[in-house]
Amino acid sequence: MIRCRSLRARRHAAPGWAGAACLLLAVAAHAQSVVKCVDADGNVTYQDSPCTAGQAGRQVALPKAETIEDTSAWEAAARETRIVKGMPKRWVLRARGTPAEISPGSAREDATEIWRYAGKDGALVVGFAGPNVAWVRGAPPAGADGAAPVAAATTTGAGALQGAHNRRFVIAGRYCEHVFAEIGVADRQAPVPAAPDAVAGIRYTYEPKTGDPQMRTVFTCADGKVADVERTLVK
Repeated sequence: MIRCRSLRARRHAAPGWAGAACLLLAVAAHAQSVVKCVDADGNVTYQDSPCTAGQAGRQVALPKAETIEDTSAWEAAARETRIVKGMPKRWVLRARGTPAEISPGSAREDATEIWRYAGKDGALVVGFAGPNVAWVRGAPPAGADGAAPVAAATTTGAGALQGAHNRRFVIAGRYCEHVFAEIGVADRQAPVPAAPDAVAGIRYTYEPKTGDPQMRTVFTCADGKVADVERTLVK
């Protein structure tokens, strides 16, 4: 049973201090709500049972306990540049950086989206089910199954799916994987260390190119989203 009394005539206590303490006790006891009772003298009692006769009362809903995602496993894997099943996209970006290609998945491939990486240690293909990694495997050599290699969707012109013409749509708050799917691989990237008022991230630089021939685009990805963007005119 929870019963906590707050006297109105407490001279030196900060206003509402006792009431707040009572609510915290209720939260600690896993109560969904408590009853606030006020007697004829103005004294307030918080309890989990109905008010007694002669007291005014009402139920007070308690805030739900906040849950915090445990990211320690993802952090450890990202530091070792490993991609593991269940890893969210933002941690994949932190582990491996920008993929060389992003393409839609299919039911046959058991993925909603597929990222392809190419590196000196071999190619890597990552399948996602929604926002999380569903599987990771090495890519087969191009045309190994007798089929022609699949080209990335980088057609040119106004209807292009990916290209420099989309750089003007890079704005703070957008998901980085969506940006990479639209503008392609950066010319260079560099880690950005954590600061007192900002988390660590990666800074991507895109030099002028057909479709955006006069502008240099630089932006930072932190926790999977674009944190800041710079568009500079290059003469």
